[in-house]
Amino acid sequence: MEMTVESFRAEVVRRRGQRRRGAPRYTEELRAFAVAFGRAGLSQGRSVTASAAALGISDPTLREWMGRAAAAPSTALRSVVVKSKSTTPMSAALTLVSPSGYRLRGLDVASAAALLRVLG
Repeated sequence: MEMTVESFRAEVVRRRGQRRRGAPRYTEELRAFAVAFGRAGLSQGRSVTASAAALGISDPTLREWMGRAAAAPSTALRSVVVKSKSTTPMSAALTLVSPSGYRLRGLDVASAAALLRVLG
């Protein structure tokens, strides 16, 4: 079924009528439509409050759904390019971390061994 603003509003009214108290429960499809409608409205210069009013839901509800959708990790695949930050081989560049958090980076194995002997 193709969702429209009118069908969304009708579903909101139907769900509110089924509840004796508290907020009605909305399906993922309804939430996804509301988030898409809210985002489209923002791109057209409409406020979230105006989008929520057009849908017949509260402004905080739409803001929460849009926030959750933005925070949710994307399930779409993305290409990744892995680049080395250093030209030094990983085995030759060591980092020594002290118990208090000091870091010595870029040590070779011989330097790290000599430092550890001196420190005891």
